[in-house]
Amino acid sequence: MPETLSLIGLTPEDIARLPADLRERMGAAGTASDTWLLVGEGPEGFAELVERTVGTLPALAAERGIRLTEANIEKMLDVLLSGVPRARVETGLDIDNARLRADYLRETPLLAAADIRAASGLAPRNRSEPASRWKREGRLFAVRRSGIDLYPAFQFADGSPRPAVKAILAALPDGVTGWQTAMWFASANGWLDGAAPQDRLTEPEAVIEAARRLADPAIG
Repeated sequence: MPETLSLIGLTPEDIARLPADLRERMGAAGTASDTWLLVGEGPEGFAELVERTVGTLPALAAERGIRLTEANIEKMLDVLLSGVPRARVETGLDIDNARLRADYLRETPLLAAADIRAASGLAPRNRSEPASRWKREGRLFAVRRSGIDLYPAFQFADGSPRPAVKAILAALPDGVTGWQTAMWFASANGWLDGAAPQDRLTEPEAVIEAARRLADPAIG
């Protein structure tokens, strides 16, 4: 049976008891204020997963202009460690999925419920309205980030949902999630001559047909 990953936080006293050559290597790699963790061997493929994920941290930190803290790292490790051991292909797909979502969040204009409320000119007592009501009515979709609904801005015109969006959403297969819907709208579509559905909303019938085709069984 493969071993599970073990994490041991090293105190200054622990570091002082390490061999001198190892302490020198650690000193060259960081500063005296760094936090060090001893990581034990994990199941097959897990070391690769950790390496791939940790390798993205500097870029993420630079993009967000934040300094990674021990708490940030612990949160990531919590995600990595949930469900261990896991199949390598599954963990690889998880990382690829996370990267796609991160790219989408960086590149796509998104609106929070408060933004939609302000643009709508309406003043409902519930601050999540009218966005949450429009979502319930199938006039909009949202992606969730940290428990918050974010609404892709291409769905709106003059502060209200585009009429075509409701018909397109209704044509998509049952059970499609918000993130799956977002990726479909943003991806090149063969039924639209390679255009992304969100860029062809002025031709709603063609996009509705493309949405219906998503339920067709794959061939080959």
